[in-house]
Amino acid sequence: MKRIRKPLFFTIFLSILITFTVSCSNDEKNTPNDIDNIRLEMTEQREDQNGMIYTLRLQNKSKQVIKQNNVYLSFPIKIENGWKGNEFKIEAKNNKLNIKPGEEILLSVTVPSEMYKGINNIDLKNPNIEIKGYINEVTELNQFHIGGGYQAMIGF
Repeated sequence: MKRIRKPLFFTIFLSILITFTVSCSNDEKNTPNDIDNIRLEMTEQREDQNGMIYTLRLQNKSKQVIKQNNVYLSFPIKIENGWKGNEFKIEAKNNKLNIKPGEEILLSVTVPSEMYKGINNIDLKNPNIEIKGYINEVTELNQFHIGGGYQAMIGF
């Protein structure tokens, strides 16, 4: 009986392992089109006696389930040469898990007037909105992030 050399044995073992791993993976493949078909847009912004109220619409037009997500709103900060991002973000309310294909939800963000009254270097009219989430299952490979100025997100 012939002895199998170590490099050959290792190659065969690795091939079997890769085949097994690929065959046990999720049947639903995530594609860039899935991410492109997740829409986040601002539908309303208004001010009342307590502060600013923003309504956001999250639409899952992909063929995948949005397993988990967080939606944020922030205000750009005016600097000498233009604008910069703001690390202070407010998480939207009324969000949910497992948003199915074709499903749409309305989210709200309330910003108390004490946070912006008398502050002239933030842009309340053109906030940034973003979504961070996972498609199908919460794994690093299924993570996505979409964001930008709300004007840029119109029809996105």
